Amino acid sequence: MDIGKAMGISATTVSRALHDHPDISLSTKISVKEMAIAMDYHPNLLARSFANSQSQTVGVIIPNLEATFFSSMLGGVQKVASQNGYKVLMCQSNEEYLNEVENVHLLMDSRVDGLLICHSIETTNFDHVNIYRKRGIPIINFYRVNKDSETISVVAKNTEGAELVIEHLLNQGCKKIGIILGPRSLLITEERLKGYLNIHKKHLIEIEQSMIAYTDYTYNSIIEIVDRWLDMKERPDAIFCISDRTAIYVIRHLRKKNIQIPAEIAVAGFGNDLMGELIEPGLTTYDVQTSKIGETSMQMFLDQVKNEFGQITKVHTIEGHLVVRESSLKQK
Repeated sequence: MDIGKAMGISATTVSRALHDHPDISLSTKISVKEMAIAMDYHPNLLARSFANSQSQTVGVIIPNLEATFFSSMLGGVQKVASQNGYKVLMCQSNEEYLNEVENVHLLMDSRVDGLLICHSIETTNFDHVNIYRKRGIPIINFYRVNKDSETISVVAKNTEGAELVIEHLLNQGCKKIGIILGPRSLLITEERLKGYLNIHKKHLIEIEQSMIAYTDYTYNSIIEIVDRWLDMKERPDAIFCISDRTAIYVIRHLRKKNIQIPAEIAVAGFGNDLMGELIEPGLTTYDVQTSKIGETSMQMFLDQVKNEFGQITKVHTIEGHLVVRESSLKQK
């Protein structure tokens, strides 16, 4: 085994990269670790095989710990972990693919028994996960998942949740509903758009492509969409956002424009983030049961560890419910 020769770098650089030396760049660390695995060499996996023991530690990667939405999921993970004698090592990707890749390698180098991952919005390549999955490491995807992955997944009822929100808006008398989606690459974008389209087709409502918009979740991209709709001759009388944070941005912007919510434009979100309850008017949303998603993800990890060769359901869907607040109540 000579990783340095294969990559054209020194043995010292290889050693430092494998041990996360601060002088080595992130891109070099990732390249060296992936080459090490490809060449069937990984220090901690080797150590694990000799020790034949578990660390009773699970690694968790979430996009953003500051968001109560994701921290609630982490709380669910920690609850079940502590009940079963497990410790939790947590990393956040900050919604960046390279950070996520580095987090995966860092946690595996820390000899965790497995991983629970909620992917970043940038993640479209899953080689960094599949490398370990193929070596028998228990890996659970939760909330934002790779639809083509063989890993066990814990997800919300994305399509059904979107259907409930759109039905509610129509029942409030809304005629023209705009939908603000996330990146096209995310499975949750695809599934929630499906719910939006399903209800339009059910009620024989013409689907206007101008009312379907994609964003990268940044404030500027969201506001640009809203302003474009506001400039239309026949603007929407409701806006459905597939994240509560997006919906909160929309509410704040509409209020700055002195647009009455919900009288002129109703607003609804998805997720039931704590901030949706605190903003004025309160945000109508679909509660995905974040804590339950975290709890179930950890339980699925434990089941996979205990039943290595047993049959385990690949996708677990968590039941949610509609939460109606003032932002959508056109009819009192």
